[in-house]
Amino acid sequence: MANAFLTARPGYSTAPADTAVIGFSWLLVMAIGLSPVLEASLDRSPSVTMPMAIVFFLAVGSGVLLRRRYTWFGLVLHIYGQIAIWLSLFVLSLAIAAIVIGKV
Repeated sequence: MANAFLTARPGYSTAPADTAVIGFSWLLVMAIGLSPVLEASLDRSPSVTMPMAIVFFLAVGSGVLLRRRYTWFGLVLHIYGQIAIWLSLFVLSLAIAAIVIGKV
């Protein structure tokens, strides 16, 4: 069902560059979601401010790059999905980091 919202508009072809933008932005969002694990190994408390700003601008920026090819509803789902996935990965990796360093 979600694939129907991310299909190209009539008259536009889905270029491999669009697929690369989607894939690369999702990969970066997931990597940034795992940043607390890295920050815990650096002996400092994990920060939420910088990763949150990076993910927000990454999600919106990839949406701007894709806006001519996809529907607005599909782009909103893309942005919302990226932020939700980042938040869930961030909280999960923050819990793992807290358990590993023994603060829980």
